Amino acid sequence: MDIKKYCETLKYLKKSQIRYLIKNRLTRGKAAETEAKAPVKGELALWMPRLDEHPDYLKRFSLEELLNGNVTLLHESGTPSGNDWKHPDKSHLWNFNLQYLEFLIPLVAAYRETKNEKYYTCFRDYCERWISDNADGKGDGWHPYTISLRLTNLWICLDGFEGRVQEDQVFFLKLTDSMYAQYLHLQKKLELHLLGNHYLENLKAVMLGALYFKEPGIYAEYKSRLQEELKEQILPDGVHYERSIMYHKIVLEDVMRAAKGVKDADQLFYQELSALLQPMTDAMYSLEEGMGHTPLFNDSGDNVARSMLSLLAALREEFSIAPVNKNAFPDAGYYCLRHQGLKILMDAGEIAPDYMPGHGHCDGLSFEVSVNQHPVFVNSGTGQYQGSLRGYFRSTRAHNTVVIEGEEQSECWGEHRVAKRISQVSGDCGADWIHGELVTATGRHQGRTILTEDQKVVVKDQVIGSAQGYLHLAPDYEYEEQDGQVLVKAVDGNVICRIIPELSDQIKIHRDGEICSYAPEFGQIMKIQVLEIAWEGDGSEHEIQINW
Repeated sequence: MDIKKYCETLKYLKKSQIRYLIKNRLTRGKAAETEAKAPVKGELALWMPRLDEHPDYLKRFSLEELLNGNVTLLHESGTPSGNDWKHPDKSHLWNFNLQYLEFLIPLVAAYRETKNEKYYTCFRDYCERWISDNADGKGDGWHPYTISLRLTNLWICLDGFEGRVQEDQVFFLKLTDSMYAQYLHLQKKLELHLLGNHYLENLKAVMLGALYFKEPGIYAEYKSRLQEELKEQILPDGVHYERSIMYHKIVLEDVMRAAKGVKDADQLFYQELSALLQPMTDAMYSLEEGMGHTPLFNDSGDNVARSMLSLLAALREEFSIAPVNKNAFPDAGYYCLRHQGLKILMDAGEIAPDYMPGHGHCDGLSFEVSVNQHPVFVNSGTGQYQGSLRGYFRSTRAHNTVVIEGEEQSECWGEHRVAKRISQVSGDCGADWIHGELVTATGRHQGRTILTEDQKVVVKDQVIGSAQGYLHLAPDYEYEEQDGQVLVKAVDGNVICRIIPELSDQIKIHRDGEICSYAPEFGQIMKIQVLEIAWEGDGSEHEIQINW
């Protein structure tokens, strides 16, 4: 145990988090009450056709596979069965995601399209299996986060079936009683030790549950708590404060579901939630549009959150919202440049909220570049929350930034912890430039400016000490060194751009090893090429040109 790391980590936490951490340790292992009688079997309007029936979403799941009792999540396949649905041969993240029951939504979409009873029967079988296999009140199924997502997904399904579940009275009663037991347990196990997006999910689920089970006192309490949390978690520029574009999209969907759920019951709160959707939509669109994927800053990747296209379609249909394109998000620290088909996105913001840095990476002043909506320079991604590559994916060299004197920007450790971290972070942008500065955990100053000039991108770094700058190349490209320059070539041999370092720089192209790991999606690890440019920094500007 590294006492210094623990102390440095704990000092950033809120006092309430420490109190609830201790409380959780003392009550760990206590089984949930899994049986309850629901007082009311209500309704919630949560189904959004443009979101829940969007091709981008449905293609994640194989209906044939689901009908045969198998589920593929995060590039792993398995059968939901057995005590607590625990599969020791699968990753913990897969086991966790299985408990969301999100894979039931495509069965509802298929039923709506075909009216074929086999899809309803399959849905019912999975639900009954979950209830019986998780009856001991232990395991991932009774974690507050999985309950929060599962309850919301079940209410989405009930609405999507348009009364079919209610006709099946014995099953409907069994399912509703189970949901009520989960709803009651969730209220006892709010993730107050963690906060962040997990706590937001808890509050949203209990609030929607209070509407469904018609408990006005609980609704009023959790509505108020959700209002407070949204004020804290959604920054003034519209970006979710954990600064992951993937989690931003997840929280955006949460606000959409909450608004749709309260629309008929609480018009004032509906209007309040709807007002949040515009700046959040602007942020999502401005940061991701033109990048060709979910940008890989902090914990992020594709095929976890709903796609930008499906969210935009639902926002337009359900809330009459269209995005407004912006270049600067100063509260989050994200800045964009658009130039002749190029889209450049740079991170010049804090690693995360001080008390909730678990999804943060050492990606200060890193950037991604896409050309005509196709990624060229990418950060390494996330890939996994557990496993041997977790530490690498959070490291400085896994991002398009600079390592100074071999030290990490921030002291990321464990799966979701950060001890010492970057400080004095600032950023700004103009029509053709972005500038950012920070001080690393060890007190080293780092500055970076990115300029666009005609057919050229110029990256200017200011550091003191031995420096290694990294450029991670998307899988469709490869590097070739030529006369002190480095070509970026497509698979067909065409030269995409030419990287021109300074004459005294040391160049190394990595084609193998841990540093070449790339995870555009969770559970998917690919190999890419990485360019390392080394120099001795004296505080003056060091320049790399990228000619397109």
